[in-house]
Amino acid sequence: MKPKGENTPVYKMADLFIDPVFEGYNTEDFSININCPIIEHEIYKKHFRTDCFLIFVVLQGELTLNINLQEYRIEKNDIVVTTPNDLKRSNYNNNTQVLISGIAFTANFMTKAIDMVKNLPEVFSYLSYQLTPHWSLDTKDANTVKKLMLQISERYTTLNEHPFGKELFYSTFNIFMYELAGFAKKYSNFKNPNLSRKENLVMNFVTLLQKQAKFQRNVQAYASQLHITPKYLTETVKEISGKSAGEIIDDFVIQEAKLLLSDSNLSIAQIAEELRFSDQSFFGKFFKRHTGISPKEYRKL
Repeated sequence: MKPKGENTPVYKMADLFIDPVFEGYNTEDFSININCPIIEHEIYKKHFRTDCFLIFVVLQGELTLNINLQEYRIEKNDIVVTTPNDLKRSNYNNNTQVLISGIAFTANFMTKAIDMVKNLPEVFSYLSYQLTPHWSLDTKDANTVKKLMLQISERYTTLNEHPFGKELFYSTFNIFMYELAGFAKKYSNFKNPNLSRKENLVMNFVTLLQKQAKFQRNVQAYASQLHITPKYLTETVKEISGKSAGEIIDDFVIQEAKLLLSDSNLSIAQIAEELRFSDQSFFGKFFKRHTGISPKEYRKL
C-alpha cells in the first residue's frame, strides 16, 4: 500500500546507480557492484519503487531500511532481497561506513537467464512479497553468497573472452538464484504470519497466476476461483500492490511471453497459440503495447 499522501516514484536501474561510487558493471537490465560503499542520496530518503529486483549482502557496517512500511536493521552477513513492486526507503546513518556486494536485474534479464529452468515458479518463489526481504545468514552461507556474486562479476567482465562466455555468465547467475532459493527456505519467514484477509487474497491471486497466467488472462475467471467479484479483486489488488488485477495479469503474461521468445525453437505463431491468443497479430499488438517493441524485435535483443 502506498504511504498516504505520497506520490511514489518508480526508479529505473540507471537512476539508482548514477553516483560515481558505483564502479560496477551496469547495463539497462543488469548491474553488479562488489565491495561497494552505501551512499546517502536524496532519492533514497523517500519511499520509491524500482523497475528491477535488488539483492545485496552487507560486508561491513549496518543500516536501517524501510521495506513495505516496515523497518529492518541490516547488519554484516545479512542479505536483502526486494522486488520491483516493494516500497523502499533508506534510513542510512553515515556515522559508519557500510560496504555491500549487490546485484540488480530486471524481469527482462531474468527471463533471458532462466530459459533453461523448468520449475520457474518454485525456484524463484522467494522473489515475491509474501516472504521477508531481510535474511540473517550464518557466516558459511554469507560467504557462499559473496563468492557467487564475485564469480558472476568475473563472468560478466569476461563475456567476450570465452566462446561460451554468455552461457557461463547466465549459468553462474542461475546457480546464485538456486542457492538463494535454498536459503529462502532456511532463513525467510512470511512477512506477517497474521496476514489480513485482503493480503491473503492477493497472495492467493498471485499463486493462481503463477499456475495459470500462461493460458488465462481474464480477471473474472480468477475472481470466480477466489469466490469474489471482479470489482472487489481489482480494488483489493490495487490497494495492496499498487497495480490493478488486470495489470498484474498482463505483467505475468509478458514475462511468460519473453521466456517463450527466448526459445528459438518456437515460432511467434506457436507462442501466440501457447499463450491462448486468437492469432499472431493480436499477440504482437499485445506484446508491443506493453514493451514498446514487437516480439520479432525482442528476439533480436
